[in-house]
Amino acid sequence: MEQKLNPKVTQQLWYLTVKNFKSMIREVSQLIWIFGYPLLFMLLFRFAYGAEVYVFMAPGVTILGPVVLISQLAGHFADEKESGTLQRLITTPVSRQSILLSGLFSQLIVAVIQIVLMLLLSFLFGASYHPNANIFLVFLIPFLVAFSSLGFGLLLASFVKSAGSAGGLAWFIILPLQFLGGLLVSPDVLLLEFLPTALALRAMTAVMIDGSVAFDPVGLNLILITIWGIGLILLGILLFRRKTAIL
Repeated sequence: MEQKLNPKVTQQLWYLTVKNFKSMIREVSQLIWIFGYPLLFMLLFRFAYGAEVYVFMAPGVTILGPVVLISQLAGHFADEKESGTLQRLITTPVSRQSILLSGLFSQLIVAVIQIVLMLLLSFLFGASYHPNANIFLVFLIPFLVAFSSLGFGLLLASFVKSAGSAGGLAWFIILPLQFLGGLLVSPDVLLLEFLPTALALRAMTAVMIDGSVAFDPVGLNLILITIWGIGLILLGILLFRRKTAIL
């Protein structure tokens, strides 16, 4: 780390996080994308395939939403670069770590709101929750998916140079995570079981439908998703610091 954590750094981090969050909620198109896409998908899926299919697919549909944060974070940093905000920030005493972490934290705040809304609507649409389902785990699993998705977004942000390219290229990550992770097919069909979305789907199905609280598959999968997120974010920070082109 270039500097130790101190009250001044904490204040800078908090200020940047609030600034990023406010900029997102002021942008109507971003709100529609972040919240509208997953909620509309749930609505259409429920009424297109019926309640019985929705109950079976609800764990995967619930996890689908946080994955779109990949494009959101990558687009955020690309937009900051295009507008010159990153160039200005880098000339101030604010460290690159603070810039990155503030972007991540603001997106995690959005993720919390998104996940709560999706879980509530999923319940209203008829999703079945096992009587022994741990509500904390039901929230934690998609939150960890959001955490790992931000890692993918940070990696993408290290290479893209415009918000438009970030939004388009993000789908080359989002779609494989959704389809190959089994979110849009039967939970019994996981094409690539090591993907964070596949790990999350297995854990979400075990908790939400089966009411399982056993370490395997719940605990082990959560650990693996966390490792995915930490590894991607650390790699993204390393690339962000070394690829001066982003600034």
